[in-house]
Amino acid sequence: MVLKIRRWLDDETLENLDLGDIDGEELACAVKQIFRQAPAAGGVVVIDNQFVAIERNGIPDLPKGHIEKGESPEVAALREVEEETGITNLEIIKELPATWHCYLLNNQWTIKKTSWFLMRTKSGMKNIPQTEEGITKVYLVDKEHVKNFEEKTFASLKTLIPSVLPVISSVTK
Repeated sequence: MVLKIRRWLDDETLENLDLGDIDGEELACAVKQIFRQAPAAGGVVVIDNQFVAIERNGIPDLPKGHIEKGESPEVAALREVEEETGITNLEIIKELPATWHCYLLNNQWTIKKTSWFLMRTKSGMKNIPQTEEGITKVYLVDKEHVKNFEEKTFASLKTLIPSVLPVISSVTK
């Protein structure tokens, strides 16, 4: 199983990977052997019926980052959002669905699970991008511009945004 997945990852000519009748435990074990784990956490901050977005390396994104050793996903999400946007006095309203994505970094396959949280702030919008992380812009996205955000952002976020939209208008300061 592990060799089959490694061959697929290394062979750019293969389009699909048929896992056949592999049970969940065997697949989980193979994934842990092949992929470096990179747990992360982030937030969807709602301000005035809009959500906070960032532009990182020219791509629309949401504030998020790695969970440090001994840190809970909630604490990491609050820390990362504040670091990347400058927004303070954040409060978690509820947990959102997690996203998963894989990427190749320094010849090592990595799988990142990002825990997401819906947040609000009493401090209002700040625009203090964390430039050392490649963030050049912090801005608000309203419902009219969500489609544009989704078209330009990462595939993993395209599954998260629709679950957030119905609750944005119910979040108050």
